[in-house]
Amino acid sequence: MVIKSIITILALVVSCTVCAGDNVWISPLDSSTWVFSGNKTECVISHDVEGFGVVKIIAEAGIGTRLEIKSKELKNLTGEHSVNSMPAFWAVEKVNNINYQGNISFSLLTSELIFNNADEIFERLDQGEWIKVGLNEQGQKNDTLVISNVNFELPAKRFLSCKDDLILLNYQQVRSSEFYYPSGSTLVSKSDVGTVYGIAEYVKVIRSIKKVLIDGYSDSQGRSTVNLRVSRERAEEMAALLIEFGVPQKMIQIRSHGDRYPIADNALADGRKKNRRVTVRLIKNSAAGVQ
Repeated sequence: MVIKSIITILALVVSCTVCAGDNVWISPLDSSTWVFSGNKTECVISHDVEGFGVVKIIAEAGIGTRLEIKSKELKNLTGEHSVNSMPAFWAVEKVNNINYQGNISFSLLTSELIFNNADEIFERLDQGEWIKVGLNEQGQKNDTLVISNVNFELPAKRFLSCKDDLILLNYQQVRSSEFYYPSGSTLVSKSDVGTVYGIAEYVKVIRSIKKVLIDGYSDSQGRSTVNLRVSRERAEEMAALLIEFGVPQKMIQIRSHGDRYPIADNALADGRKKNRRVTVRLIKNSAAGVQ
């Protein structure tokens, strides 16, 4: 009980010293926790801040790491925001101020404040520092959220392990993709092979994908029968590469359209280039379950 009281008192001291704003939000250190959850597409460690809301550090496939703060208190704090590091109250040495370079977004609808490119924020917490987020109400009110690293170590290790195991791309990046071809070519370009691999990896990992639709197209140069054949060969080459990367053949559906359905003007070279294409679309189960 004595130790618990000391921790509570020290937390109050920290609250009084981190800023001179109207409010300071910090979890009581004796009940501070971080919780890990994750899968092949997303890794999350979350931290409840008593009386305020939830702080999450999220690493998502194909995107990177972000700091996400969700609280109804944010609805009135829509001005400028800042991120700084600070030493834990027991630390002897000072810390270098954080050099946050990411962009910040706020959703009034979901009451979420998001700091993108947040790798350094995670690293500072992992190194034993705390994070101080300034919440400003249009230059009139300065509240502060203090994110401590108490009980952070084990969830952080699991988060890093999960992050190392993330697949290359997320659903938004793979659900519909277009690949373009030089005139007469049917082969996937070397620069596109990595994207095709990312699509295949996603299909193998996410059980809710039921179909992979591949559509081949051509420009209008040449005879229609030749264009139809070329578009078919492009779609088949794409299917063969996806199968090589592990996508089950039974999931793949191929269609060829020749020079029908152009998306650009065939009278222009740039238009013809856009029309020589293959599209790959992923179809999910109508009642997709867990990943």
